[in-house]
Amino acid sequence: MRSSSQNTKENTNKEVELISSVPKPVWLATVCSRVCYSSLPAEELLNSEEDEKLVKKVVSMGHLSVVEHLTFTFKVGKGYKEEIFKALLEKPFFKVTEKKDCFLITANARTILELSSPPYEFEMFKKFCSFLPKVLTQ
Repeated sequence: MRSSSQNTKENTNKEVELISSVPKPVWLATVCSRVCYSSLPAEELLNSEEDEKLVKKVVSMGHLSVVEHLTFTFKVGKGYKEEIFKALLEKPFFKVTEKKDCFLITANARTILELSSPPYEFEMFKKFCSFLPKVLTQ
């Protein structure tokens, strides 16, 4: 049986840990960007040395659909319980699994960027941004 001090500590835990992510997220976002904006065959699209520059430009223009394929899974402390439910009401485009002592949250980069920005600005999603490739958050 848990003591009340254990429950209190668990309910205030606001730690965030990256558990997994899609491999090569910048490369994948580049492929999505190039397919979206070019009529060239895929073989020709993937020979560019300017991947980060392209992704940064596309994301800064607000074209976030190219980063929807970038998925990340986080282990989140129980202290974020209320924020998780508020975020689900705003944008139910992420998966939440409750474990005994934490939540596991899987979200794509678009959802993370949107829920960390105005008008939402959820603290947990702002922390998620620190795990995204820098090119997406600059």
